[in-house]
Amino acid sequence: MKKPQLVWDIKPVSYILGKDAVSLSVKRLKEFGKRFVLVDENTFEHCLPVFKNLIGDIEIDGIIKISANSNNKNIEETIVVWDKLSEFGADRDSLLINLGGGVVTDLGGFAAATFKRGISFINYPTSLLGMVDAAIGGKTGLDFSGIKNQVGLFTNPIKVVIDPIFLKTLDQNQLLSGYAEMLKCGLIMDRDLWGSLTTLNYQQVNDWDSLIVQSARNKVDIVRHDTHEKGIRKILNFGHTIGHAIESHFLNKGQPITHGEAVAAGMICETYISSKIYEFECTQFNEIIKVIDMNFKRQELKNEDIDYLIDLMKQDKKIKEGKHNFSLLRKLGKAVHDIEVDDNTIRESIIFYIEGKNCTD
Repeated sequence: MKKPQLVWDIKPVSYILGKDAVSLSVKRLKEFGKRFVLVDENTFEHCLPVFKNLIGDIEIDGIIKISANSNNKNIEETIVVWDKLSEFGADRDSLLINLGGGVVTDLGGFAAATFKRGISFINYPTSLLGMVDAAIGGKTGLDFSGIKNQVGLFTNPIKVVIDPIFLKTLDQNQLLSGYAEMLKCGLIMDRDLWGSLTTLNYQQVNDWDSLIVQSARNKVDIVRHDTHEKGIRKILNFGHTIGHAIESHFLNKGQPITHGEAVAAGMICETYISSKIYEFECTQFNEIIKVIDMNFKRQELKNEDIDYLIDLMKQDKKIKEGKHNFSLLRKLGKAVHDIEVDDNTIRESIIFYIEGKNCTD
């Protein structure tokens, strides 16, 4: 199989992917008078030393550390970043380097875009989820009032640098979380990628490099055509309408699960909905459910949670005039968006998930 090209540009943001991507980005870092690095507690310990080694003698003018708790993608942690930037003397010509997973790149991008009406930032995702999804596409966001990503901006970093070297710093939960987004990518738009993943438990993957590049390239192509999510980019929301509600539900209970675990649950529910609307073949439906179940355990939901989950969905950004608009599978490898789904069908899909059924049950 021909290797994907290493570097391509999509104005106004450029992407550098693959082995040695960090070292390839060094020239851009030198263009700024002051450089600050945003990390969380985990990337401070495990990734920052690797990053410093890769950028050589480039000076860092300040390290900003936030909590590694995924619950803390909020305005309070953003204020910590703004305070530190002020303390370090950051100005409009400074650069913020977001070195971390989705929380760091989401929160860091928002903080940079709003500090002094906007300073430049670069995303260096260190989690699998960040590499294939969260750091790509110019979305920044904070959780607010118990709802995921209620506050945020579309604002592009000047560069996204994806280097699989950071995968060595991840625990299994974080690898698994990113794997959900790779499965989603295959389901909605890339049957070849899906075929590469269907026989594998995530622990059996050996060639992360090429799979990451393939997944990231798919998202970049979508974002290039629909930066502000007015059309085709909406298909990336497959699994996220119900998934975000499940994620918020456990977050509000003080029992947070990873984003990938929530999206995996959402994909099972939304595959069920897709099959009801588009009449999937039973074998295809079961294949999708089997692959997700092979990698992700079912979350402990109860029938009495369903009304609350539907209420949470009503806070979703995709709600229009009180109607649930889903991105669904037309068939394996092909998704459609803005499909209205009624509450009863949503309820049926969650019951299907709770009861652990498949197409033949």
